[in-house]
Amino acid sequence: MQLDHLTVEILKKVSTEPGMSIKVLCERIGLPQRNFYYRRTRINDWLSAQGFVPLICDARRGVRVADDEAAGILRQLEVINAWHYKLSADERRVNLLLHLACRIQPTFTQHISELNRVSRNTTLGDIALLKQQLQQQQLTLSVDKKQGYRLDGSDLALRLAVQQILQHALKYSDHQAEARIAQILLGQLAAAGLNEQRVRQVVDAQLEQAEQQLFRTFTDKDRRALHYMLLFTLLDTLNGHYPEFSVVQTRFLREQGECDVAAGLNAGLARELNLPDISGNTLFISLLLSASKKVTPLSALNGENTHLMATVRHLIMQFQALSGVYLQDAEQLESRLFSHLGPAIHRCLFGMNSENVLREEILQRYPLIFRLCRQSIVTLEQEYQVTFCDDELSYIVISFAAWLDRRPETGEQHLLLVTEGGLSSTAILENQLRNLTVLPLHIERVSASQIQQHGIAGHIRLVVSTIALSCKIPAHVSFIQTQHMLSDSEKQQLRLMLEYNIEAVGISDLVDGLVTSASRYAPQAKEPLRLEFTTIISRFIQKQQRRTSVVSSSALSLFSHVGFAAQTTAWRSLIRKAAQPLVDMGVIDTRYARNIIRQIEKQGITTYLTPDILLLHDTPPAGITEGALSLLRLKQPLRFDLPGVTLTPRIIVMLVPTANLSHIPLLEEFNALISDDKKLELLLNANSLYEVECCLHDSAFFKSGNLI
Repeated sequence: MQLDHLTVEILKKVSTEPGMSIKVLCERIGLPQRNFYYRRTRINDWLSAQGFVPLICDARRGVRVADDEAAGILRQLEVINAWHYKLSADERRVNLLLHLACRIQPTFTQHISELNRVSRNTTLGDIALLKQQLQQQQLTLSVDKKQGYRLDGSDLALRLAVQQILQHALKYSDHQAEARIAQILLGQLAAAGLNEQRVRQVVDAQLEQAEQQLFRTFTDKDRRALHYMLLFTLLDTLNGHYPEFSVVQTRFLREQGECDVAAGLNAGLARELNLPDISGNTLFISLLLSASKKVTPLSALNGENTHLMATVRHLIMQFQALSGVYLQDAEQLESRLFSHLGPAIHRCLFGMNSENVLREEILQRYPLIFRLCRQSIVTLEQEYQVTFCDDELSYIVISFAAWLDRRPETGEQHLLLVTEGGLSSTAILENQLRNLTVLPLHIERVSASQIQQHGIAGHIRLVVSTIALSCKIPAHVSFIQTQHMLSDSEKQQLRLMLEYNIEAVGISDLVDGLVTSASRYAPQAKEPLRLEFTTIISRFIQKQQRRTSVVSSSALSLFSHVGFAAQTTAWRSLIRKAAQPLVDMGVIDTRYARNIIRQIEKQGITTYLTPDILLLHDTPPAGITEGALSLLRLKQPLRFDLPGVTLTPRIIVMLVPTANLSHIPLLEEFNALISDDKKLELLLNANSLYEVECCLHDSAFFKSGNLI
């Protein structure tokens, strides 16, 4: 009798959460119900053999094990005999890669089948899948009739492949998977003459010492991955293999604070285990330490860490500028991003992929945050000469989404989606909703009959339906009926509901409330007041709708002023020139530009969209309810007389944000403009105010300024 990974999962779930129905249990673990009945016999055979009572499947009490046997079953699962367990496909590939990486000879198809206890055809399928994975890491899996299967590629690529598969296995597997990994590595070290227990003790002691020297504590996941990677590193070294690094990689690793600690750790392993000189591992161990999560107290920042924290704060400022959401008291967000970005930069530099199993869900739930993070990370990528893959970027998106959800004004908005279409059309509508706003949305799909039967819960803010509803809509809930493809006006209306908390329904109730309150003081003016209040509120909503319209027409007022600077002028003067039209309009005062200049003098350039476009802003001015943008095109690139500032932009964009986030549509339209490569090229090559106006005419209506 064998237990596969699904039967073990069923036993664990039933032992820890008794009483679920078979349907609910199967939904929780992603198992068709017919497969449960097939596995129930296998589970009962194993339970009986271990002296336990078979599964209890009761229509009233659900699925459970005997009340006093749950703890014993869980303990037995931890020490289950390997021959009573059927490996999953992922577990088989881990076994296979470790055997090949440890250079255990010979390795033929028959040996692999016996190792994983599967048929020859299953083994050939596993080999084909592993071969595809290894190709992405510059490794080749080949076979020879006499020597069997072998891995070809650089020693560094091989170690990084092992590091990646170990991280995955240790992150998503259970005790048994870790026991198999330890058995393979320690077995090979024992064959090389090392005592298994002694090796583990020495490795753990050296990792503890490294933590003290680095002034940080490794996470449990990183500690376990480091432990087994050091075991593999020792084994690979004893087999005569050392990774080679390029000149650039070597210089980079030697500049890291982890390098000295890695040298001490490497020397400690050699000393305590009586091994010959293994100094060739110092750089690789430095890489392992650098790629571990930096859970470091912010008070202990120094050197490169200080620079990284400055980069993190720059990233947050970029996100703020693009999204229009200003993050107050963002220290926890800074700490979270700092912990992730340091190792992430190292992983990107050395091709160490960190899989994010939630990537697709993140892309679906936070599409706009994902796009803004992709734009915001460009500056960091240019500075460190790396490219963040979607897996790495997804971790950053999670951080921003989680922080936004902490704040009442930007927290997750709960929506009900009622549709009569199929899954595809409903998914299209849901995606449109998520792309309307940077705010996190929790969208619940319900049918008209469900909403009629159960009503609308108190936490729901908005109901979007493609059909007419006969049920009562609570006063605090906004409602809109639409088609599966939102019109522009519907997008405007939904944005008002979500971002500005303006309900498109119930306006008459608001008017009635204002009239009732005001007529206490002027009873005779009741009807004139009603007309006056209705006009004021209608104009306000229309103004909001015009401002939030995302269209590429000349009717949209994107820039409050557009100017052209033909002469070379000092950078401070040009920043004042870019801000002056907004000062003249009364949007800001002269302190706004002065604060920006002082910030640049103190911290350098911290916010720009591209090397050619400099986006400048200060904190939202008090009393400002509408955002504003002004643009100044420079004929000659702007040059800063500041140390370390090499940026030479040709466009200055002055942003005036608002505390109520109402400037988001301005930034969205501007992002759309500069994302159009053709228009951006024309704008950057414009040689007069007239040419600048022509470039912007199809994108926005503007009030043109005078030639500077």
